Amino acid sequence: MRILILSSSTGGGHDMRARSISQWCATYNSTNSNLQTARYQGLEQTSPLYAFGVAIYNWIQKTWPRLHHIYFNFLEVFQVSSHEACLLGKQCYIEALRTHQPDVIVSVHAHLNHAFRTIAQGTLPKVQFVTYCGEMYGGYGFSKHWVDPKADLFIGATAEICEAARQCGMPEHRNYHGGFMLHPNFYGTKLSACQKQRYLEQLDLQPSRFTLLLSTGANGAQNHQAFLNHLAEAQIDLQVIALCGRNTQAKSDLDQWTKTHPQLTVKPLAHVENMFPLMQCCDTIVARPGTGTTSEAIQANCPILFNAIGGIMPQEWITVKYCRANQLPAQLIKRPSQLIDQLRPMVEQPARLAAIKTTMRPLIPTVQPCDILNKITQLVGETTYPLDSNRQRIR
Repeated sequence: MRILILSSSTGGGHDMRARSISQWCATYNSTNSNLQTARYQGLEQTSPLYAFGVAIYNWIQKTWPRLHHIYFNFLEVFQVSSHEACLLGKQCYIEALRTHQPDVIVSVHAHLNHAFRTIAQGTLPKVQFVTYCGEMYGGYGFSKHWVDPKADLFIGATAEICEAARQCGMPEHRNYHGGFMLHPNFYGTKLSACQKQRYLEQLDLQPSRFTLLLSTGANGAQNHQAFLNHLAEAQIDLQVIALCGRNTQAKSDLDQWTKTHPQLTVKPLAHVENMFPLMQCCDTIVARPGTGTTSEAIQANCPILFNAIGGIMPQEWITVKYCRANQLPAQLIKRPSQLIDQLRPMVEQPARLAAIKTTMRPLIPTVQPCDILNKITQLVGETTYPLDSNRQRIR
């Protein structure tokens, strides 16, 4: 079975989910060698104008997230893929369809439905079209373009987003709660206390101390030094892991910063391939309220503080609403100095941190990506996709 995944690099969450689908198919091809995946960047590879729009999106995300309210509402009215006749560069997309000849198309982006489905089914009449939505909550910030009632299947990460899709006209029998689409590592065995201790010791950190993880987005959006400057001045007992991703300049700057601020233990890290054990070893994470990192934090049972410096994008606001609706604090850090106030109760009152973890645990989906693959293969008439007997479900 050939799967074509439609994605776009607006932020990092869409591409993360596209990669995860491919990784899950590859993981299980040892027992089911009939799944082949290919990716198509539906905006960037279709039109230079759409690629420019993607660049604007990412620039706003890095520099002034609040400005996204204008951009988001503009795109809600003027959808780039609302009708086939309006889609620029559609011939490029048609050529990709003819090249890959997919049995099923999985869109992981709000603006890669509607016209993309119409063109696909006009080019390949038997192709099935599926939307996987990683958003968490409905209301303002949930793009109406996620929901194409004529699609063969809508898969939502949460029950709340499936309800939002129903309210937007998605038929109940084609509306499926599939859970988080994350890297297979996030569904592996959880670390024991001894394994966590060894992991931190390998990073030259003390297992007994409160460990804060500063996250960075796929596009390098972070405020690490601003946070660290305040932490270095505060009387608070913790150590910090600062993720730099593939931003070599950020890593170099933080390495230099640690030399001039020995009073605070900071471990800058470049790109980390397996985030699941790292998140399990940290007491809390500071990150933008994107769906990708938030889903990973929930799966790893790692409490999250939301970096809201520069404002909250509409797409991020619905993540905050999801957490608050499920009794998580979802505290917003609007200025670097506010991080201290948010952290101190967690550092000084371990019971408070434990209570947050307890509240977060039921949010871990009982369904897994293998269930999503089951649903997709059933849709196209293939045999079901069995769960590896050696891999236990994470509850």
